[in-house]
Amino acid sequence: LLQRYTMGRSLSRQRMTLYVWLTIAILPPLLLNFNSLLKLTQDSSTEDHDGIDMDHPSFIDRVLLKCTTFDRETKTTSVTNVTPDDFYAEGSKCGHSFKEDTVAFHVGKGGGGTLMKHLGIGVNWVHPLPKSSINEQLQSGPLRTLIFNVRDPVDRFISAFNWRSIILCHPNDERHRGKKKIGKGKRTVGGTKRPDEFCKEHYEEEEIMLRETYESNPNVLAEALCHDSPLRPRAEQDFGNIHHSTTLTQWLDFLIDPRLAKNITNDGIQKFLVLPVEKRSGANETLFEKHIENLQRHLLKNRYGVDASDKMMQLAQEKKVKKEEEEHRLNKPKRETHLHSSSKIHNSTKPMLTKLGECCLARYLIDDYRLIQSMLGGGKASNIDLAIVGLDPLDAHPVIQKACTWGNEQHKQECRGDLISMLMRRAKYLDESKGSCSAIVSAE
Repeated sequence: LLQRYTMGRSLSRQRMTLYVWLTIAILPPLLLNFNSLLKLTQDSSTEDHDGIDMDHPSFIDRVLLKCTTFDRETKTTSVTNVTPDDFYAEGSKCGHSFKEDTVAFHVGKGGGGTLMKHLGIGVNWVHPLPKSSINEQLQSGPLRTLIFNVRDPVDRFISAFNWRSIILCHPNDERHRGKKKIGKGKRTVGGTKRPDEFCKEHYEEEEIMLRETYESNPNVLAEALCHDSPLRPRAEQDFGNIHHSTTLTQWLDFLIDPRLAKNITNDGIQKFLVLPVEKRSGANETLFEKHIENLQRHLLKNRYGVDASDKMMQLAQEKKVKKEEEEHRLNKPKRETHLHSSSKIHNSTKPMLTKLGECCLARYLIDDYRLIQSMLGGGKASNIDLAIVGLDPLDAHPVIQKACTWGNEQHKQECRGDLISMLMRRAKYLDESKGSCSAIVSAE
């Protein structure tokens, strides 16, 4: 027994000695390989899918951009890969195109013309009316991003009424009727682009209705829309016959109507990017151009990354400045920043709405304001504003709540602030628990 016990302990010591020597021999190489593997992983994390070192000083210059060009003679589009400097070089015809998955609804009299002019990025445009074929592509793909300009519904309708009153030909009109080709390039112009020289014909019924029935005064129509007005049935019909009067809820019915919203699949709309047009109380101008710039940056960042988008925005600004300096040197007249503005034509000073007209028009468009409330989502701020306005949001597809969730934090707050301002300006009229418009106005 003693011998077997002694032999067993000797064997255990031998095994222990073997384990120690194996540990000493194997552990260092393992640690070295682990460090190498860790370094390889860290190095690979600084590369993009093409193996480009993101930390390299010249990384931005090595990014290739998709340069989309359009040949007007052959009516063909081509795409090539170029560097940022070549893309934004003087004389370059390159443009960004996001048409494969992005569409913009150009809502009339809500800044859509300005958006089209200054966005500088190719997307699908829908104007002047919604298109069911585009809505179907937003429901099931391939379109997944929707850009949507939003202006206060009352302001937008007044602008539409005044604009149509200006550009439609009237019986004694001395302007050129219809369109005309001008210049060396035979560019077609008409009442939409030059309402001081041209007028739009073939809209006799609408023109007579605006001029005779409503005396070219939007307030007459607004007051006719009051709930207790005997003229309301006719006024509702006439409202819909005014060009650009399509409401926000009509534009987005496929996201609001449960029968249509249920058809939205996982391959359909994922992003809803709203650009508000709102001149807040005490402000000299809107933030709309800033919103457009933020949209440019957002789209480019999602495709090329933060650093590359910053570089492109810088190059685009430099190119713009050079162009303006050249135009100034050649004494070229500066183009208007905002297009299709009824207030800028003939120094127009159209009649303002009475308090009764404002209230009745806001009440008539209340679903548009409820839609704007829905765009604010379920955050704490929207709950506070909801209590103040007394306005229930519309039941709509959840993507509606993403209206102001894109861009940096400052943009998100400015976007929400603009939408809130629209609601607050009409708050006393939108709360129907306070009684009729006549009662509210009489109490003031």
